[in-house]
Amino acid sequence: MKSAARCAQAGFSLLEVLIATLVLSAGLLGLAGLQVSSLKTTQNASLKQEATFILYDLLERMRSSRQAVLAGSYLQTTDCSDSPPQSCTGVECSASQRASYDLYQVVCRSGTNRLPAAQLIITCPNSGNCGSGLHFQLSWLERLEQRGIQQIPDPNTGSTYPSPEQEKETISLEMDAII
Repeated sequence: MKSAARCAQAGFSLLEVLIATLVLSAGLLGLAGLQVSSLKTTQNASLKQEATFILYDLLERMRSSRQAVLAGSYLQTTDCSDSPPQSCTGVECSASQRASYDLYQVVCRSGTNRLPAAQLIITCPNSGNCGSGLHFQLSWLERLEQRGIQQIPDPNTGSTYPSPEQEKETISLEMDAII
């Protein structure tokens, strides 16, 4: 009687092991996806924090040269893809040259590009009266590696370019401040 019961259950435990392995592997794949998602979110939060530090650093520099701010020297667009302005560490610089140098140093940090494709726009929203407040808009592109986008090598030049499914998402931080 015992041998008949064993024959009826032959291979049943192997099937249970296969199903358990399948369920476990699906769970582990879900955890891996969750880990990648959390890394992307952490990177975005880090970039937003860096943008906040950049704007506060710029505000401190602007507060130290209030007359240049009131004269409108800081009302410009700073793009890190542009060439850097001349070094302005001495007294021989004009207020607008000093403002351009400060903006480039704070936003781009001499080309190290802390924020990918960073661009800063400063305006006086109150009809040109910068003494009553300034508006800052700092924008940057989300990193390609974050979006899971592969770089495709160009067979002719050897350089790489983003794949066609690339989505360029611009992230921006806006702030109003009184100097």
